[in-house]
Amino acid sequence: MEFNLILNPDFSILFIMKKYVIVKDARKKGKGVFALKNFKKGEFIFRGKKGRVIHRKDLPKLSKDDGMHLNEVDYNTYEIMQAPEKFLNHSCDPNSISKGRSLFALKPIRKGEEITVDYRINAFDRNRWRCYCGSKNCKGWCISDFFTIPEKLQKKYLPYTIKVIREEYYRRHKRRNKKT
Repeated sequence: MEFNLILNPDFSILFIMKKYVIVKDARKKGKGVFALKNFKKGEFIFRGKKGRVIHRKDLPKLSKDDGMHLNEVDYNTYEIMQAPEKFLNHSCDPNSISKGRSLFALKPIRKGEEITVDYRINAFDRNRWRCYCGSKNCKGWCISDFFTIPEKLQKKYLPYTIKVIREEYYRRHKRRNKKT
């Protein structure tokens, strides 16, 4: 995986560029990932790099930056995301989705547009945080939990989520079907 770092005079990262995406300022959201070309619906965008895997008990030992860029693997295991993946911002109306380490366009993405994901797809920790996405259906806050996503979207996103969430989804629906 190849990228170029562009630094500020103080040697902080100004932006990171991959072949078809760039990481740069996204105003209130911090840094974001932006398209350097048009992407069609379903088109591959990039493949994320594997990060360090840690156990839940080690979360308090993480730096603030690492603690803000975690992917849940299962109920006790997390992975620290690497750039550019760690700069993907949440949207309540995302334009991309990951399958494993690969990111794909959920809908057409125009050159210059920010590439966003729905953080809830692989989440179950129930953290509540402020959302700055500005989409039409944004409530201004979000709870990190797959099961807070509307039922119709859960079905759409289910093939893309992690194993423990799929298992819980099927367990809940099996139980619900038995009650009816």
